Amino acid sequence: MSGSNSNGTGKGFPGSRPRHVLVICYDFPEIRTHGVIRTYQLAKNLPSFDWRPVILTAHSCSGGQEDNIETSDGHLNCPKFTVAPSRVLVPFRTDFRTVRQPRDGMVPENTGVLKRMVRFASQLAVPDGKIGWLPAAVRRALRVAREYPIKMCFSVSLRPTSHLVARRVARSLGIPWVADFAFPWSDAYWLSGRPRFIEWFDQQLEASALRAAQHITVAYADISRGMSARYGTAWQKKISVIPTGFSEDLFAPESVPTPSKFRVIYPGNHFCEKGRDGDCFLKAIDAWIGLDPRLGDKVEFLFMGKRDDELLRQRAAMVHPEVIRVEPFMSHRACIQTVLSSRMCVVNTVGNRIPDKAYECMRAGKWLLALTDPGSDLELLMRHYSKGISVPAQDISAIRNALQKVWQGVDLKASERIDADPAVESYSSKHSAEMVARIFDGLSRDG
Repeated sequence: MSGSNSNGTGKGFPGSRPRHVLVICYDFPEIRTHGVIRTYQLAKNLPSFDWRPVILTAHSCSGGQEDNIETSDGHLNCPKFTVAPSRVLVPFRTDFRTVRQPRDGMVPENTGVLKRMVRFASQLAVPDGKIGWLPAAVRRALRVAREYPIKMCFSVSLRPTSHLVARRVARSLGIPWVADFAFPWSDAYWLSGRPRFIEWFDQQLEASALRAAQHITVAYADISRGMSARYGTAWQKKISVIPTGFSEDLFAPESVPTPSKFRVIYPGNHFCEKGRDGDCFLKAIDAWIGLDPRLGDKVEFLFMGKRDDELLRQRAAMVHPEVIRVEPFMSHRACIQTVLSSRMCVVNTVGNRIPDKAYECMRAGKWLLALTDPGSDLELLMRHYSKGISVPAQDISAIRNALQKVWQGVDLKASERIDADPAVESYSSKHSAEMVARIFDGLSRDG
């Protein structure tokens, strides 16, 4: 393993007694991974509340790369330290897909054998296949603490290894540690079907880490409910739900082209993943256009994000595939600009969670169709959003009717204002950072 320093040569921030928080996020700044946008937005806003972030990651933070969130969203004025990931071959989890971008109009070849091998390897990973990073990351963090007055440890990652690093560092320095979950740990949906011993061992490791943390923050409420179900309701008192939300900076007034067609976009990943019922949405599109074939020249459905092989296969089987456009993964800022140029957004998910993109679509003031079960947290959120529509993901007729309803009420020649819905304001990333800062303040006062 090796370590490198990016923007970490200074001796702290201006001020008499700055309070530094060591932010540990294995995947920062690679935007393709859950937790990176969350890390960036919190790190950007925490200084407003007198907490100065110092970031520890396994990836280079040098500028210019397309998948670096700072390239699109702006440079973070804070020290960043890189500890190269372990090169030891270990099983890994399949929650992070580094696959080539989709080629519009082409259906990928079947790679069933490779997928089964990857799936088998992922079932053996405890906690995430990145455990080899832990020793070097701890050593570097302790060296960083000699250079910066670290008063708090904050681990934000989809990778549980980040939490294990934070636990050791916080214990060595005698400082509080807050563990943040952008996604769940041992009960993540992609881990279903693991051997019982592996599942038990992972849960024991998770419980041990959570007991050691002074506070736990989660991106959505269902993670908290899962923890309480596994380890007891007493855990709820040290868990706070803090949504990733939206960055107000990305919605500054600027010229956004109005599309000539009625554009509906899906600004996320894995639309046709198992459990999302994305095929029903595509069938609803076929049913809608089938009622009025002239719609084929007036509407378009744009899917963005990581390569979704199942989406490409489902599109090839459609009656009206010409209305479906699949775009490669794009930067965060470009994604927001595309949302602003749309007429309607769609979100779906596995389980009872709220996708981060829902908040950004709401801030853009767009019609938002949420494909989710009645009574879910996402459905409840839509009730409080003036342009929110919630229908079950499997209800083809309801989806078709929702598309028709919005289509009939939209003037394609008129430009839309993007005034924020008052119900959305509390989901800004600055408000989330303020909530995190208050937790830090409380733990600091408690010693």
